[in-house]
Amino acid sequence: MVELKGPGYTSHSYNNVLIIITAIIIATFIGFIVYRLVNNLMLKKRQKQEKARLKQQKKLDKQTSVSKKKQK
Repeated sequence: MVELKGPGYTSHSYNNVLIIITAIIIATFIGFIVYRLVNNLMLKKRQKQEKARLKQQKKLDKQTSVSKKKQK
């Protein structure tokens, strides 16, 4: 039992289970937020890499098509 004593005549005591359940809920919520944040950042990183790869591929395709035209 957790007892809270303050000034005055009142004193409260809370069952440890309530504190443990609250801590589990808060830890789960924080873990979910961190998971979503990391997942979102990784997705943005993958999209940026894919965009750069496509840009590089277009550049290479353009160079090969120009060199083929010159050979004709």
